[in-house]
Amino acid sequence: MKDTGKEFTSNSELNQITTLLNTLEERLHNFQQFLPKLDCRRGLLNLRGTLLKTLFGTATVADIHLLHETLDGLKSTTNDNVHSLNSQMTYVKRLDTATSINAIAIANLSSIVKDIVMQSQDQFQQISHDTS
Repeated sequence: MKDTGKEFTSNSELNQITTLLNTLEERLHNFQQFLPKLDCRRGLLNLRGTLLKTLFGTATVADIHLLHETLDGLKSTTNDNVHSLNSQMTYVKRLDTATSINAIAIANLSSIVKDIVMQSQDQFQQISHDTS
């Protein structure tokens, strides 16, 4: 029960991480909206796009498609991280409950052992006193 301060800190930190992940996911989604969509039109020669890419470093449709795939992968990873964080929070709560139960059991057990030792000592002193 003494670890409630640590538990509060853990919950606070986990809430901050969750908020940060949600913010990053929202920014990623907003950024993805600004990117041009894949153009399905095909030309006989893609000379102009290749020439512009070579001369000025502009992105071609294939580059933008690759960027979209990368962003989709990042979004999936972010969702996996949020799910993992929620699972970890569940484990922390279960561990806290188990630790509390074990601490109470240990306190009860030590009290019982103390009482038994005290009774044994009293009986030993009584026997010593009777034999003297």
